[in-house]
Amino acid sequence: MPHTLNATSLGTLTDGDRLRLALAAGAIVGTWFWDVTADRFTVDEQFAAAFGLDPALGRAGLSLAQVIATVHPDDKAGLTAAIKQAIARGGPYAHQYRVRRLNGSYHWIEANGRVDRDAAGTITFPGVLLDVDERRVLAAERDRAKRLLEAFIEAVPGVVYAKDRNGRMLVANRGTLELVGKPLAEILGRTDAEFLSDPAEAEAIMRLDAAVMASGQTLVAEEAVRRPDGTPAVWLSTKSAFRGEDGQVIGLIGSSVDITDRRCVEASLRETEERYRLAAQATNDAIWDWRLADGHVIWNNALEDRLGHALRETSAAWWIEHIHPDDRDRVDQSIHAVIDGSGTGWTEEYRFRRADGSYAAILDRGFVLRDDGGRATRMIGAMQDLTDRRAAEAAVRESEERARLAAEAASMGTWDLDLRSRDLRWDARTKALFGLALDARVTFEDSFLGGAHPEDRDRVRSAVEAAVTRHGTGTFAVEFRTAAGTDGAGRWVAARGRTLFSDDGEPLRFIGTMVDITELKTAEARLRELNETLESRVAQEIAEREQAEEALRQSQKMEALGQLTGGIAHDFNNLLQGITGSLSVIQRRIGQGRTDDLDRFIEGAAGAAARAAALTHRLLAFSRRQPLDPRPVRANALIASMEDLFRRTMGENVAVEFALAEDLWVTLCDPNQLENAVLNLAINARDAMPGGGRLRIETRNVDADDLDMPHDRSLRHSDYIRIAVSDTGIGMDAATMAKAFEPFFTTKPLGQGTGLGLSMIYGFARQSEGHARIESDPGAGTTVSIFLPRHRAALAEEGAQPAGAAPGTTTSGETVLVVEDETLVRNLVVGELADLGYRVLEAAESAEALAILRSGRRIDLMLTDIGLPGLNGRQLAAAARELRPALKVLLMTGYAQDASRASGFLDHGMELITKPFEMAALVSRLRAMLEGEALPAGTAADAPGGQG
Repeated sequence: MPHTLNATSLGTLTDGDRLRLALAAGAIVGTWFWDVTADRFTVDEQFAAAFGLDPALGRAGLSLAQVIATVHPDDKAGLTAAIKQAIARGGPYAHQYRVRRLNGSYHWIEANGRVDRDAAGTITFPGVLLDVDERRVLAAERDRAKRLLEAFIEAVPGVVYAKDRNGRMLVANRGTLELVGKPLAEILGRTDAEFLSDPAEAEAIMRLDAAVMASGQTLVAEEAVRRPDGTPAVWLSTKSAFRGEDGQVIGLIGSSVDITDRRCVEASLRETEERYRLAAQATNDAIWDWRLADGHVIWNNALEDRLGHALRETSAAWWIEHIHPDDRDRVDQSIHAVIDGSGTGWTEEYRFRRADGSYAAILDRGFVLRDDGGRATRMIGAMQDLTDRRAAEAAVRESEERARLAAEAASMGTWDLDLRSRDLRWDARTKALFGLALDARVTFEDSFLGGAHPEDRDRVRSAVEAAVTRHGTGTFAVEFRTAAGTDGAGRWVAARGRTLFSDDGEPLRFIGTMVDITELKTAEARLRELNETLESRVAQEIAEREQAEEALRQSQKMEALGQLTGGIAHDFNNLLQGITGSLSVIQRRIGQGRTDDLDRFIEGAAGAAARAAALTHRLLAFSRRQPLDPRPVRANALIASMEDLFRRTMGENVAVEFALAEDLWVTLCDPNQLENAVLNLAINARDAMPGGGRLRIETRNVDADDLDMPHDRSLRHSDYIRIAVSDTGIGMDAATMAKAFEPFFTTKPLGQGTGLGLSMIYGFARQSEGHARIESDPGAGTTVSIFLPRHRAALAEEGAQPAGAAPGTTTSGETVLVVEDETLVRNLVVGELADLGYRVLEAAESAEALAILRSGRRIDLMLTDIGLPGLNGRQLAAAARELRPALKVLLMTGYAQDASRASGFLDHGMELITKPFEMAALVSRLRAMLEGEALPAGTAADAPGGQG
């Protein structure tokens, strides 16, 4: 310690003075008389008690050895030496030491006596004992406190000092010297103004000191000072008034701590905390701080913003309770494995319950904070809501899967050629198209060009060169054959690509797709063959049954022939479905720009398919098996809308007249079929007037008696409308009229008619619960009348969507179950629906479909063929409705015996569509049903087809 305060001296007391003081204070605890020469102590009872001796021994006399025996072992040597010195010197004696009492404890005493020697040489040593135990304890405590204070002042960080009333330095520790930068001698006894180099700093300190001494209070304040090197610093000072024994302020004591670094750290910490606070507000993550000792958890506002919980503080148990039950144990175990172990980082994914009861997909990351002993004390982390990302990832996976399935369904492959490095990349499908193994190495020359059929190679090379040159077309579209690969087979491919150029026109990459069109080429060949033999095959089938037909009545012949043609239509329509479906898909892809140069095939195939479809429709209409789409129809409006068509069709030498009854009743029939029937009758009339004439179309209301067919039980209605088409042509005799409604009967030259026009009209009328009749005379023209029953139910709203208008095809991700035993048809329908964004499930038979229906998966609509193995489509629909009463069902048929005539064949929410159909028609019907635009129960829909 540089300097300490000295206690005030009390002066030196004489032995007599001390004895008198002791007697006055009652501090004497015993007396003794020692005959030194005889070594005999005589002591009183107090002395004996003080030394822990038997009082009787004290009165009888004790030796010095007996007295010293009770002295503390550490004090014996000093006591013996002091006694010897006193005897040798003579005169006063005083010595302090510890003696053992009867209870075994030691206490301090002070022996005061005098050594006297008489003339005879006898030495006596009387004295008294003073109790100084308390004084010694107090003195020891004072000394210890003094040393402790000195050590504390030196050890305490910063500055410790004391000043008098005038501000002069009385005490200063090492920190004070370091702050001022001067030795102690230049500080003690001087004021701050005398030893500080900065007058302004000294004045501020002394002014504060004076305020503290004036108020007599303790003050804590920050003081701006400068270190010895001139750098500024901030000290946190605590100053108190120092009072004398009379309570008056006599000075000041104080201490100061350098908080410059702390202030910098606090500023940095505030800045960091502000950044973290802003980051926590900006992030979507729910940030948490878990105090492990009591389970207290603090959250940021994302807990409410993202998960809906309007909380800032929870318990850890609350967090655990909101984890999905299936994830809870796993998460609890994993986080405690990190906490209880030695790890610091923890990551887990789980489902967390929002405030609305739904669950969010969570990625949670946390870090454990540990004390110096390695015990976990806190854990801080963030919960990231992955729900949107998971949904997006699922959508991407679904999109990629759709793209992959579409590419597989379309036999599509891709290529990518780097035109600078000539590096060529083919996907697995492209390698398969060229007959190469999946791991085969490919090059442009050997694989792309060399893989083309020798007869097509030059054409492919020329097209590539035209696409990839600097001033070339930049596009590539070629159909060619591949050479036989390692699999021994070649394919037809349609390749479409384009070149990517740099800003200065340099070709960089040549990319594109390849579509396997081998099946298309094969289908075209088959379709050409079918086209050439179709009518002869049908005629041959009919001819083989003519003998049986002649044996039946006319109505029976027509029913039998209907059965026959229905069977033919079933097989033939399934064949046509594969062809027209493939061409429809190809045509759509051309519209999307995915293939090129296919128009000549599409037009020929579509035309042939349309003729085949028209033929089957006529056969079915004749046999009254054609599924219809019956709707309330105003026949006058329908006929009026066809006026321009009639006039263009008739030509300039045929006059067209209309006689339409103003009060014509509404009828229930298929408006498309009615249009076809009237148009066919008009065309027949035109053909019957080669030199020109007059066409008259008349409508009126009639009752059942006007039909003049009292024995026909199929005519169940009392009121009908009559549509009559009359001409002024060549007419026909009775024999011709008798056969006019028979299938394949025609008076036209070979190749100009099928003989199914009138039979189709007859079938349509009978299927609509009406009738058809011919009136004619040779040379006097012909009138063909169609009788259709009156419909008494209310018409559909005038503003309803007109026939033929297609609903939108925008999907909302609905799921459609497709049930079709014909693989080609099923694949086409599934592919088309998947391309349009529907989720598609597929089954080849009823049992497989029922298993899917029982699975609990979402299904919005079931599209099923009627002609299925096992349960047919209608039976499957009934079973499906048992499982899912609200399920919508669209039935497909190429020929469904009595389907459209049977009462209750279609329940509510069921509709019927006829093969072959255009994909657009199918999609339109599906969309309408899914959007709630389905027709009433029992409604069927026919696909677009040719006319009679």
